Amino acid sequence: MDILSCLVGVMLFLVIYTVLELGSASYEARVPVVRAIPSGSYPVVVLAEEGTVRAVDVRGPMGRLLSGVEIVPARDVPLFVEQANARPVSDGWFDYSLSFDERFAQFGDPLGTLSLEIVERPGVVGDSLHQLDRSSRYAALLADLDPDEHWIAFEVDSASVVEFRRARDMAIADGFTVQWTPIEIEFPFTHRIAGGSEMDLLRSKDDQGDGEPDA
Repeated sequence: MDILSCLVGVMLFLVIYTVLELGSASYEARVPVVRAIPSGSYPVVVLAEEGTVRAVDVRGPMGRLLSGVEIVPARDVPLFVEQANARPVSDGWFDYSLSFDERFAQFGDPLGTLSLEIVERPGVVGDSLHQLDRSSRYAALLADLDPDEHWIAFEVDSASVVEFRRARDMAIADGFTVQWTPIEIEFPFTHRIAGGSEMDLLRSKDDQGDGEPDA
């Protein structure tokens, strides 16, 4: 047997041995597990934009601005908005107020829109990538939430993917269900509350004789 035949035989043996070893090898793969949104839970919106992370939870601000109100007749909404905005409402990142775009249909029916205006607080920015640890404001937010009652709805711009991934991993580690949506957002931001015939769904509790008027 010549040297070439020996070399070919050795190489063939090595190839067969490698294939057999690879076929019997085991590998550990990390596959993200997407949890179903808990029934009856509430989404908390987290903005990952301009390289920072901030939460926008409108429940508290809306609750304070609409405090003591069930139904307001459409004709009284402008006065109600003026009175509500006399009480400044803000959180760690944003200021909140009501706005009303008053319009009427051809035969005088109201078509106005009641909205929540969200404005960035001057000089206040979200948590950057290097701040996203267990001492961050974002981590404090997660600590105040119950994963069985809340889930995290990320809204992510193209400049904040890395920050989103860090914040997402923190939320998942704390047991939260997460989802995300790509966005491009500008402030002030308007969140529609009611419009048109829906305005008739607002009436003051004081008109019904329930409760005390707000101070």
